[in-house]
Amino acid sequence: MNRAAEIQKMYAEDERAETAISSAASMAPAPKKSKAGKVILTLFLIAVVVLALLYVVSLKTNWNVLDLSKASIAPGTEPIKASDWQAVFLTNGQVYFGKLDGTTDAYPTLEDIYYLQVQQAPIQPAQAAGGEEAVQSAETAKQQLILVKFGTELHRPMDKMYINKDHIMFFEDLSSASNVVTSIEDYKKQQEKK
Repeated sequence: MNRAAEIQKMYAEDERAETAISSAASMAPAPKKSKAGKVILTLFLIAVVVLALLYVVSLKTNWNVLDLSKASIAPGTEPIKASDWQAVFLTNGQVYFGKLDGTTDAYPTLEDIYYLQVQQAPIQPAQAAGGEEAVQSAETAKQQLILVKFGTELHRPMDKMYINKDHIMFFEDLSSASNVVTSIEDYKKQQEKK
């Protein structure tokens, strides 16, 4: 046999082998697709949808789950830093300032507490005609708000308050520029000097 005939015979055998392999492959059942892959894909898609919903909720409502900042800061302005202090507004009209903890508990706690009190300060003492002291009219008394440290009352309560969550209307974080925060920090500095 000549060389050309041998090469043709080799190609013919290769083609028959490939045909046999391809026909055997077509007769074999197709491999089953893994269910684990579908489950992973489904869980991934659910996670993406949930994150997208949380993103929208965080931007559009007060429920800021993803801790996204809604405020845009104008160029050249410094943001006011939040302090560690909160103002807690109760259903009885009282407002307390302090450090609030456990806001999801049935009885959140407020520590390092202060509150505002209205004080009547006389503008000028009233004198009766005979030199006796007289009752001062409302026009001659000036009302001023003073910040009072909780625990200085007659019954000397501890500086920790457990508040029924149902009696909290709302609470606010106070900025470091707040007059209340400034007054509290000044009071604390004075107490450290004593």
